[in-house]
Parts: sequence; structure tokens; C-alpha cells
Amino acid sequence: MANEKGSAKAQIIGQVFIFILAGLVFVLILTYGYKAIQHFMVRQEQVVLIDFRTDLETAVEGVKRDYGTVRKVQLKLPSEYQGVCFFDFDSAVCNPGVPTTNPILELPQQTIKVKWAEDACKLKGANVFVVPQPAQTSPLELPDLQIETGYLCVPNVGGITIRMEGTGRTAKISAWSQ
Repeated sequence: MANEKGSAKAQIIGQVFIFILAGLVFVLILTYGYKAIQHFMVRQEQVVLIDFRTDLETAVEGVKRDYGTVRKVQLKLPSEYQGVCFFDFDSAVCNPGVPTTNPILELPQQTIKVKWAEDACKLKGANVFVVPQPAQTSPLELPDLQIETGYLCVPNVGGITIRMEGTGRTAKISAWSQ
């Protein structure tokens, strides 16, 4: 009789140990899965931004040498980005010491000043900026852009739609209007 009671207690302790071990494994699997999903989402955002960059570069290269060619260029941008701003390196906006108005991105609900992008443009390091600035990627430099007003900020409403016109050496960018 005493042996049966001792083995019953051992079975209960063994079952508790198995439940604790199973719970620990379950928590570890959930933690790993959560981290993996977050990693994939960050990678997906990076891939979309690389696609945006590649599509923009391809469009500029395809249009700039065809004098008089006009194309409607539609670019995909993740919804967490509010828009994109283009600057012309040769304009007054990108020349230091020249007083200009601060570039702004007009959204339906708000207006965003992109002074940081203007400052970066003055350093002649980049002239295409996604708003807000993504932490993992650097701004884009496309020296073959021409913008009549010196800068163009386009809101992200289901993507970015711009008008590109070839001038023989550069691509003239403006907002697309129907």
C-alpha cells in the first residue's frame, strides 16, 4: 500500500513538471514567432522602399533622354509614409545662403514642413526624400531632376503619382493633374 501512495505522488509531481515544461516551451515558441513576424514586417517595408527607389530611378532614366516625352509615373509607397519630396539641385531652394520659403507637404488634414529635407538638399547629398524619414534607408540622389518651383512635395494617397517630361538631359517633374 505504501508503495502505491508513493508512486501516485511521484506521478502527480511528474505531471506538474511536464505541464511547467510544456508551458515554458509554449511561451518560447510564441516569443520566437512574434519576433520572426516583426522581422518579416520590417523586411517587407525595406523591400517596398527599395522597389520605390528602383521604380523612380528607372522612370527618370527612361524619360530624361526622350525630349518632349511625357509620362504619368505611379509609384507605390507604404501607407505609413505621408508623401515624398523632390528637390532640384540647381534651384534656389538647394543653394545655401539664398532665403527661400520652407518646403511643405500638403495633406488633407495637415501641413508638414520639410525643413530637414531642404537642409540636406543644400548639402547636395540627396534630393528625394520620403516623409517621414525612414530610419533604415538613406535619402535618394537623382541629379537629373528638374523642378520649376525648386521643390515638389506629393502626398501619398494610394501611392505617388507624378508627371515626368523628358528634356534631353533631365527629367522635369511636376504634380500630375487630370
